[in-house]
Amino acid sequence: MKHWLVIYDICDVKRLRQVAKKLEGYGLRVQKSVFEVEAPVSVIADLRRQISKIIEDDDFVVYFDLCQKCWQKKLKYGPEEFCDEDEEEYYVL
Repeated sequence: MKHWLVIYDICDVKRLRQVAKKLEGYGLRVQKSVFEVEAPVSVIADLRRQISKIIEDDDFVVYFDLCQKCWQKKLKYGPEEFCDEDEEEYYVL
């Protein structure tokens, strides 16, 4: 299992929600446009194909493959929950 950090900037609200919804099925939202995902390369390849069908030229999605050592070094500060103010959903970190 590999560790991924997926970040995105989507210009259109409809496409943004579609990408966020897709990523929610694969990982944990840690900021509004940032997800932590634990998955093999084959799953990420499938996710990339699905998202590429949603996004357009003005949008971008970046997939960072983090090694186990780097993943373990991460430090999180702040509250233990993330709140998406627009949807009022809470994500436990």
